[in-house]
Amino acid sequence: MYISHHIATTALVAACLTFGSVGASALAADTKVVATAQLDDFKDWDPAIAFSIEVNFMQSVYETLTHYNMPGSKEMLSPGLAVSWTHNPESTVWTFKMRKGAKFHDGTSVTAAAAKASIERTIKLKQGASYIWDGISSIEAPDDETLIFNCSRPMAVATIASAQFGAYIYSPIAAEKGTDWFNAGNDGGSGPFQVESHQKDTQTVLKKFPGYWGKTVEGGFATAILKVVNEASTQLQLLKSGEVDFIDSLSPDSIATVQENPDLAIDLASSYKNIHMLLNVKKAPTDNLNFRKALAYAMDYRSAVDGVYSGAGSITSGPLPSTQWGHAEGLNAPTFDLDQAKKYLEASGIPADQRKVTLTYPATDEGNKNAALLLQANAAMIGIDVELKPGPWGTIWERQKNLETSENIFEVVLWPTYLTPSDILISIYRTEDPTFFNLGHYDNPAYNQVLNEAVALEASRPEQALAKYAEAQKILVEDVASIGVIDLKNWMPHRKSVVGYTFNPAYNGFDFGNYRRAD
Repeated sequence: MYISHHIATTALVAACLTFGSVGASALAADTKVVATAQLDDFKDWDPAIAFSIEVNFMQSVYETLTHYNMPGSKEMLSPGLAVSWTHNPESTVWTFKMRKGAKFHDGTSVTAAAAKASIERTIKLKQGASYIWDGISSIEAPDDETLIFNCSRPMAVATIASAQFGAYIYSPIAAEKGTDWFNAGNDGGSGPFQVESHQKDTQTVLKKFPGYWGKTVEGGFATAILKVVNEASTQLQLLKSGEVDFIDSLSPDSIATVQENPDLAIDLASSYKNIHMLLNVKKAPTDNLNFRKALAYAMDYRSAVDGVYSGAGSITSGPLPSTQWGHAEGLNAPTFDLDQAKKYLEASGIPADQRKVTLTYPATDEGNKNAALLLQANAAMIGIDVELKPGPWGTIWERQKNLETSENIFEVVLWPTYLTPSDILISIYRTEDPTFFNLGHYDNPAYNQVLNEAVALEASRPEQALAKYAEAQKILVEDVASIGVIDLKNWMPHRKSVVGYTFNPAYNGFDFGNYRRAD
C-alpha cells in the first residue's frame, strides 16, 4: 500500500528552524531536521484511511497491537499495545491482553474497548487497508485488558495486527471528531511523538510525548519538524551544509556523492519494496494483451537497475519482490528484447497512428522519472510514442482511480502492508469497486478466485496457500498486468552526527524515539 500501498522512497523528519545560512553547529541537540519532498503529497492523516507515504511519519505517532521484528530475530513478533496473544487450534478465535498504563496523547487510557472501536471504525470506513480485517466477524472487549477477535475463517490475526497500514489503534475521542479533524493536523495516537502543529505544504512539527509508556533512547530528540523541500538537489545541498539531518529525495545517481562525503552516511539495506509500471487494462491501447507484451519486452531492465538506480537493487521477476515471503520462482517474466517487442506490437493489430500511451509517475521521484525516460526511449525504437505526465502523488492517484481520467501506465513504488503475499496481490490487482489502489484497473475473475482461495488457506495450510499464491502471480505475469522495473534496496542519506537509525523492511516508517545526536 504502498502505494502498500503505497508509494515513494523513504521519508524522514525536519527541525525547528528556518532553512538559510544556518550550519551544522546551529542544530539543537534535541531537534531533528529532515527535508522532505513528500509532505505536500500527503492525502490522509486519518489512521483508519492513510495508505501511502503518510506512514513514513505516522509510525512515530501511532501504534499497533503487535510489532513485526527485524529479519533474523528469534521471534517474528514482539508486543506493542498488546503484551500477549493466544488463539484456538483453528486460528479462528484470537485473544489479546492489552498493555496496562498506555495513554493516548489526549490523556485517555488505551483499553481493549478503544482498540475494538478503532478496528471497527477502520472496517466500517472501508478505505485504505481496511481489507486486512476481511474475515473478522466480531470483536469483543469483555474488560479493559481483554480483546477478542472472532473470525469467519482461519486468520493470522497477530501478524495482521502488526500491519503498517490499517492496524493503528487510536483514541475514540479523536475518532469521534472525524477525518477532517485528523487531516487538519491533529492526532489521536499513543506513540512516542505527537503532532504539535501542521502547516499544509510547509511543515509539520512533532513533539516528544511525555506520557509515553515505552522507552526512548537517552539523550534523544525532543522535536522533529517535517519541512517541505521539493527539489532533490536542494535537499542534498542542505544535507551537505549541515542544515538538515536527513533527506528523503536523493536521486539514485547521487548515492556515490553521499558515500564519498566524510560527514554523511547512506544505509543501503534489503527491503520489501519494488517498482512497477501498472498497465491500464481497460484503456486503449494497453487493453490489448500483445500491446502490453510489446511494452514489457521494450523495457531495459538491466539498465534500470545498473543505470537508473546505480545498482541499488535487482531485476524484479514478478509482482512480489524476491526478498519477500511468498515470491514465486520461475514466472518467466518478460526480458529486454526489442525484436520480440516488435513481433508482439505487430501481433497486436494496433494501427501505427494509435500506438500512443501516457505514463504518469510522482514528480518528486528522480528514479521514477529516469525509469520512465528509459521506457520512453526504448518504446520509440519500436514505434510506440510514450507521453510522460508527472505530477504530485495525490493528484495523479486521484486521477488514476477514475477510469475516465486515468493514464495508460502508472509507475509506483510498492511495499506490503504486512508480511503476506496477499497484501500486494489484493490491493494492487484484485478487482475493486470503487477503485482505490488497483490503479491499472485489472479485472480477472479467475485471478480473484485463485487469490481468495490462497488467502483462505494461509493461516491453517500455508504450503497450500503458497502454491495458490504462485498460481495467482503466474496469471498476473501472463496477463502482463504490470512491468516490474526493480526490486529496490532502501537508502536513507543522513548526517553521521545522527545515530540510532535502523531500517526494518516490514515498515516504511521510522521510530524517532531511537535517534539521538552523537556526543
